Amino acid sequence: MQLQPLTRNFFSSSPHKERLWRWVCLGITAVLTILLVLFWYPLRSPELTYPYVAVAIRHGYLTPLFRFITMLGSEGFFLVALSVIHWSVHKGLGFWGLILMPLSILVTSEIPKDITRLPRPDIRGVAVPTYTFPSGHTSGAVSVWGYAAIVLKNTKFWILALALMPLVGLSRVVLGYHFPGDVVGGLVAGVLFLALCFWFVTVPGHSELVHGIPFWLQAVLVTGIPFAASFLPVKLGPGLLGYVAGAALGHLFEQRCLGFHTDGSNRQHALRGALGLPPLALFIVGLAYIVPGASWLIFLRYGLATFWITYWAPQVFIRLGWMERVES
Repeated sequence: MQLQPLTRNFFSSSPHKERLWRWVCLGITAVLTILLVLFWYPLRSPELTYPYVAVAIRHGYLTPLFRFITMLGSEGFFLVALSVIHWSVHKGLGFWGLILMPLSILVTSEIPKDITRLPRPDIRGVAVPTYTFPSGHTSGAVSVWGYAAIVLKNTKFWILALALMPLVGLSRVVLGYHFPGDVVGGLVAGVLFLALCFWFVTVPGHSELVHGIPFWLQAVLVTGIPFAASFLPVKLGPGLLGYVAGAALGHLFEQRCLGFHTDGSNRQHALRGALGLPPLALFIVGLAYIVPGASWLIFLRYGLATFWITYWAPQVFIRLGWMERVES
């Protein structure tokens, strides 16, 4: 799969359409922000939230549907989907998604939640041991689905992504996990985070600066900075930053020592997924029953998971003949 080089034309190669869509995004973000500020208390009131929950209760068949939709904005879904993309669709698309996903959840959701410390809706049978504002599923959906849409530049995928962003947020309200205001906050935070990321990676000279850093120093930076930040008092910080460090370190080693391309037969793609995905559960869930829950060990477990995705798994696939190196 070939992708166009990333430029400042995020939406269209036509300057007129690019300006139009940028103004549309800016306008929607501004309107949502104003609504959140002006109607903060109504948007976070039980009176506005409970009717949505009641719809799912009265119509039981809707609950599985909304659970499926909410899954499409979850950390677990993104981890599996981006792993498969990295191995079998496009290496760069999968790798940068693995970096963007945990960072977006951390910056747009977990840090603000620990600052605001706002409680979730009081719904019987719904218990989540974290705070509520903003919605991490919503901001994550905007960041990851939006990232993929901008990179792929495919109209049908854009339609899918734009539909899923609010639907994931709606599902969080209907299932009783969030107030509508949390979802609005998640939409705004996700758009701002995505805009900042794309601005940063398209700054002139950015790539040359990174490639000018020695390999050993790159390895130290991509592990040391996330590890130091994992000690910040953010509940899910160690795991999310572990994802970032493991993916980045594995990518560095893969580029230097391995090199692979994602081509292959349908059988090879299926075998990669069948062998590659179970170890993720082993690292993230299985090791939790063996090692203590200290922050640095959580960081290590999650880091091993993404290091497996970006380096160990491709190495195994190559040795088994399910994947080829670029040199060959």
